Amino acid sequence: MLGSPVENGYRPEYTRGSSSQTLRAGLEEYYRENPGLLDPQRMDAAAAALFRSHDAAHVVFGCDTTLRGETLIDLWTIFASTIGLRGYLAYLRLPQVQALFAEVGLVQIAIELARCTPDALRVIARSRRLSAKWPWDDYRAHLDERLADLRRSFHIRVLSGD
Repeated sequence: MLGSPVENGYRPEYTRGSSSQTLRAGLEEYYRENPGLLDPQRMDAAAAALFRSHDAAHVVFGCDTTLRGETLIDLWTIFASTIGLRGYLAYLRLPQVQALFAEVGLVQIAIELARCTPDALRVIARSRRLSAKWPWDDYRAHLDERLADLRRSFHIRVLSGD
């Protein structure tokens, strides 16, 4: 289930580039702000691991769960994490993800990709400047690090700024 756009100017702390939250606190906020997300505890182990890594990437790269945020996190994941395109295709083939695509519709997804092309190009450019790719399978090693420090360490510049 995709989240709705932020109302009244509020946006989650984890989306701010200089967030002082730890990754763990950012994930707690992410789950609290998105109660309609698919629950990894109700999935087989392989699917749950992919979803948890995807959720951690949302927080690290400061992307919300709107259609725009989902489009951009896909690009961040492919270009800026260790999973790469082949691994991410395995995520996209999960029945849960396919159901989300069917719910939203491929036409709507294509329209959103076109709409956020300038940001998509920024993601690709910023991905090339990272000091290292985000460790998709090893995010737990960073749970107690501050997001601002993680982003500085990896040279991640979130799109939302501050």
